[in-house]
Amino acid sequence: MDSANQPHPFMAFVPLLIMSIIFAPVAYLLAKEKGRNAVTWTVLALIPFVNFFCLYFFIGAANLKHEAKLDEILRRLNEKA
Repeated sequence: MDSANQPHPFMAFVPLLIMSIIFAPVAYLLAKEKGRNAVTWTVLALIPFVNFFCLYFFIGAANLKHEAKLDEILRRLNEKA
């Protein structure tokens, strides 16, 4: 085998790195919107393969901000009754 025809091993990871760079701002915005720790989820989104699981988690994750608001509304309604 001629080593001149072989691609550099780092080139195999370039698509994963590009996807990680794309996933990081998306994970940041989703975490911030859903009331999660945005910095932690952004760092996790930068790790190849882990970022897929992070985004799948956010697809089904509950919005903690909305849950807190609903809990407050229910608490106030129960106090009036």
